[in-house]
Amino acid sequence: CIADQDVDNYGYVQLRNLLQHKNLGIVVDFVHIDSKWPNGEPLRKGNVEVGNIVLFRKVKKDRTCLLPSTRKQSIAPVILNGINDLATLVDFVNDGCETYFSTSGGPSVEGLHRNEILKTLFHVKNISNIQSRKVFPTQSLQFCEVKDQSCSDTNHMLHSNPSKIPECEKIDLPSKNSFFHNYVKTSKPVIFKNVLRNWPAFSKWTNGYLREKYGKNNIHIKLTPLGEYEGVEPRNMWENHEKFKIPQSVLNQLAFPDLVVVRPATKNLNFSSFMDIVEKVSNGSIKDMSAYLEYSSIPDHLPELEDDIQEDLFFQGLLKRDHLNIWLSDGRTLGKLHFDQYDNLLCQISGKKQVMLFDPHNNHQMYEGHIPEATLSYNQTSNTFHRRHLLESTSMVMSPVDILKPDYSRFPLFGDTYPLNCTLEEGDVLYLPSFWWHEVQSFPNVTAGRNLAINFWYDPFLIKEFPCAECKLDVNPKYRHLL
Repeated sequence: CIADQDVDNYGYVQLRNLLQHKNLGIVVDFVHIDSKWPNGEPLRKGNVEVGNIVLFRKVKKDRTCLLPSTRKQSIAPVILNGINDLATLVDFVNDGCETYFSTSGGPSVEGLHRNEILKTLFHVKNISNIQSRKVFPTQSLQFCEVKDQSCSDTNHMLHSNPSKIPECEKIDLPSKNSFFHNYVKTSKPVIFKNVLRNWPAFSKWTNGYLREKYGKNNIHIKLTPLGEYEGVEPRNMWENHEKFKIPQSVLNQLAFPDLVVVRPATKNLNFSSFMDIVEKVSNGSIKDMSAYLEYSSIPDHLPELEDDIQEDLFFQGLLKRDHLNIWLSDGRTLGKLHFDQYDNLLCQISGKKQVMLFDPHNNHQMYEGHIPEATLSYNQTSNTFHRRHLLESTSMVMSPVDILKPDYSRFPLFGDTYPLNCTLEEGDVLYLPSFWWHEVQSFPNVTAGRNLAINFWYDPFLIKEFPCAECKLDVNPKYRHLL
């Protein structure tokens, strides 16, 4: 409160007394209007006056950047105007501090619901005794010695022993209420069977139709030599690894400075030329290359396609949509182990996808953290890939573990994880909750020679700080109205 201690504000005094002995991480007190933060920044920001009740939100650690910040942080207060009775003040603090207490000092109704949610999250180990070391046998990884070509000692295959790995639940499309209480709240993956077969997109989006409709549209695609996307490999396989220096302050914070996440090469071309590549890769006339239209926004690049999609089937009004993407390739791609910060509805239109999942409750077993990045380059004249571009940036969502051939001597904790197999057939939809680790092996529709999917990314119901192996899921304050 910006005031003298004898301020005549009964609600504020009640709030101060209420929280005085509560361990909620909230400090309630009087401050002078000319007070300053330890760094010398003035506390007074905006139209703050004596007598105002103001709230300063807790500053969260910026985990996205490993370089020390050179910017001065300034915390602008949130000012409460109007009636300052206890109930209003409690709501004000709960909204601003992301807390859940009542006017009596105990948990609010929303807080009780939140506590119940966090106690009943779905864990794969509760339905399975199959750990990763039983189904992902270790193999010695033989890397190529020719540094200007990306290569591998194995072709992609269905993940080892899939019959032993428990499968995620498969059901008909549920009601909105059932979906929220049984899957969203519990962070439980589920497949909705045969949901898409009545979508116009399911029968309409042939290769010929897409060529005719969008052939001249310019798009941005990704290229890799053997269909593996965002894999992790030794840094010393890259040409300039001895000359490229990571700042010492960053190096000290990297658990695996000798590894890099391999970002694919990129290419801009028209849609028709992309389909030429897809079809030639599929029929074998182009070898040692994979082309992928991934993470591509339908509203931004192919807006008319949205008319063929029936999102209203999916629990309209429950979660806020952030992105709608298309994923199109020859169907032999492998998206390596990572998580996304969104709730995801993955809709399989052509071909199938095997999605191998690991829950987000023991992220130290997945070795979550920053990993340096590198980007492949592609020479169109020689049709060769090169490892030349080490980057200063880091990936925050990839695991260094290769689940097809895990190195248990280096990543022993991965052996204690519990995998879950969610394989999507044509017409199926996978609900993939936020922060679940997943590796995605695609397979083509044999007739069409492609794999085609779309996905909806929504503001997640459950959030966490990342990269942070010890951080736990919590309810997103944006959805407090659902509690």
